[in-house]
This record gives sequence, structure tokens and C-alpha cells, in this order.
Amino acid sequence: MTHKNPALKSSLLMALAIIIGMIPACQSEPQVKAVNFPSSFIYYTDARGVFTLAPPPASTGYLLPLRGACSLPAMVIRVKKKEGNAPVRQITYLMKGSKNFSFSYVIKDGTGDYEVTVFGKKTLNAASMNGLCAFTVRSDAELPKNFCGLDISRSILAYVKRVTGKTVGSGECWDLAQEALDGAGADWNRPLQFGMLLHPDRDEIKAGDIIQFKSIKIERKLENGGRLFHTMGAPDHTAVIIGVEGKKKYRLAHQNSDGKRYVITSEVDLNYMTGGKFWIYRPEAGILE
Repeated sequence: MTHKNPALKSSLLMALAIIIGMIPACQSEPQVKAVNFPSSFIYYTDARGVFTLAPPPASTGYLLPLRGACSLPAMVIRVKKKEGNAPVRQITYLMKGSKNFSFSYVIKDGTGDYEVTVFGKKTLNAASMNGLCAFTVRSDAELPKNFCGLDISRSILAYVKRVTGKTVGSGECWDLAQEALDGAGADWNRPLQFGMLLHPDRDEIKAGDIIQFKSIKIERKLENGGRLFHTMGAPDHTAVIIGVEGKKKYRLAHQNSDGKRYVITSEVDLNYMTGGKFWIYRPEAGILE
């Protein structure tokens, strides 16, 4: 049916616009505002011949665009807000065989001035890093609370699936978490701050979260009257949660467990815990590509 009354048609369109505006949306297309090049931008000596960066903007939104070329296997971007007590944030970007890069760093600590330092690693497992460049940037926009670009659980789980049955790194339990997080461009601080700390009694735990054990002791009474004793962490152990079977009952992927220095899967029921501690973290993206 066609409305021939212009006033009625206008009213209907206005009502539709209001309804659409009331529908909550997940913020997934953040705005990046490039104003001008930074006044303070320096290359370090180790950048010569191996690294170039297009001058970043002096002012941006909650995404900082970074693009350039690097012949090293990995870069580390370290970001610190100048004011307040915000944490020093760090992400590792793996070049994965390419010399060119283009991604955006996610600024999570609100508006203000930030110090950014880019380091390079000559090998993926190198303990030391070489300074490549440093600059300052100002963020003039808060990261929206409904921003949905931080979830990297699929990347974490996909990596774990690929390496199940294989040895990651030197076979230590921590190596699995490190490789999964760095490959997903996670924002985390070594050695054990794997992301946002969760509370297992209040927060929803899901596959892709990282669990850290400290001298956990589990004791269960069996149907035949016997007792089953199990320990997790001697004293420390790191694992990736790949499934949630119930409250504090998880399926895990981990290595260096039960004498196996390759990735295995098992279950743990922490409702029967008699000693020790554990922490669960939600990994979050540090970059968007």
C-alpha cells in the first residue's frame, strides 16, 4: 500500500529512525583520526636496514595505525600512558614470512598522551630485544565498552588444535600459552599476566581462557571406597581451557604434564581442590589487522 499523505510518510520514517537508533550495536568499526605527524619520532641504530615505519599521527582515536616494513621475524610494541597508574602494555607481532605490516594498536587506557616504543627480535625465541623506534601519541577517544574486537578466543583455540600432540617451544607448559597469545596478537605482560583476570565464582569462564595453577591438590573419593589424589603445578603450571563442563570443571590443553612434554588434553574438577590456588585470565587483542 502506498501512502499519499506526505506528512504521514514523514512521521513513519522518523519513527523508524528512532527505533533503529534504540537498537544496541556492537562497536566494531572504530574511527582512527590522523591529524599530523608526531613532532618526536626517533629511529634507533638497530633499525638501520631492517625496519621502517610510516610516521604515525600525533593524535588518534582509540586505534593507533602502524604500517611499514621489517625484515626481523617479530616486533614488540610497548605502550605506556604518561599520566596515572596505567600498566605498561606490550604485544608481540609476528611477521610470518612477510616484510610488510599494517595493523592498528588498540589503546585501552583512555584519553591522554602515550609513549610508544617498538622493539625487534632477531629470532622468535630471543630473550633480548633491540630498540627500533620511539614516538609519542595522543589519544582523544575512549575505547567503547561494547567494543567487540578484543575477543581472540577463536585464534587461541585454533592454534591449540593445530599443535595438539606436538611439542611447542622447549616443551614447557608456559610455552604453549606464549605461542598462542603472541600468534593472536594478544595484549599481555610476561610472565603470568595473560589478560583480564576473571573470578570463577562470578564470571563466565569460556574456552580460550588461560588458567594458571599454583600447587593445586585434588582429592576425590571413589565408588569403591578408595581415594584419588592429583596435583597440578609443582609449584606452577599453565594451561589453556578448551571446554567448560560445569562450574570449576574444565577440559584443558597443556604440555609438560604427567611427564609428557607435548600438548595433551585432560580434565580437571576444581570442586575437589583441597589445597593450592589458581587464576583464570581472559586474553584480549592488542592489535587489529
